[in-house]
Amino acid sequence: MSAMADTMRSEWTKFRTIPSNVPVLLATVAVMVGAGALTANGAARGYREAGPAFDATYVSMYGGFLFVQLAVAALGVLVVTSEYATGMIRTSLTVVPRRGRLLAAKVWTFGLVTLVMGEIAAFGAFLLGQTVIGAAGAPPASLGQPGVLRAVAGMGLVWVLVGLIGVAIGFLVRATTAATTVVVVVNFIIPIIGPRLMPEAAGDWVTTYWPISAGLRITTTVQDAERLAPWTGLGLMAAFTAVLLAVAFAVFRSRDA
Repeated sequence: MSAMADTMRSEWTKFRTIPSNVPVLLATVAVMVGAGALTANGAARGYREAGPAFDATYVSMYGGFLFVQLAVAALGVLVVTSEYATGMIRTSLTVVPRRGRLLAAKVWTFGLVTLVMGEIAAFGAFLLGQTVIGAAGAPPASLGQPGVLRAVAGMGLVWVLVGLIGVAIGFLVRATTAATTVVVVVNFIIPIIGPRLMPEAAGDWVTTYWPISAGLRITTTVQDAERLAPWTGLGLMAAFTAVLLAVAFAVFRSRDA
């Protein structure tokens, strides 16, 4: 346990000493809160047309998350690829020769960082979003209503999973530009643009079962009978992330640094 804690402290030191990492995280939180308020305002003005499907909790967070998810995943990529780019990975493996412990330390350290920042961003976006929604004349949500606290806290968990997908892809690809491109395809192009270009059946499958699409069901409070239940969707995304990390570990263990 002590060895793992020491390795995690080392990973935290690496993360915070890269000058851009902490400012990018703080900017990401600010963008999610600000962009979420803007999209919540737009959605609130059309809430009568949406009727019972209007989800004040979801719209206060999703618009901002759409902008910041790639930044969160890209930071996960950089946690790994920056060491390959500088050659520091060889030093890390000299100090921590057990590759499983090194990978686990990166996962736990970055996971905790994204959990904290994700929860701050989620609650900030929700609280400001509800103020904006109420000011626009739509009914705001409160944390005491059924499913709302789960949805807001769940957004922080989605941040963690998005970041860890970036970590896994970083280990698999090792090059920053290529890994970031893969992240953009996996988390944005396929689930957001793909359904608009695919045949209807394929588009519906992606919208329902693609990991990021499924995971975001945790952030909803209005159930859609054609989509996965909130915890089922998050579980699917978590399983995908776990498999990707397992594959990343297998590859990391079998090839040279």
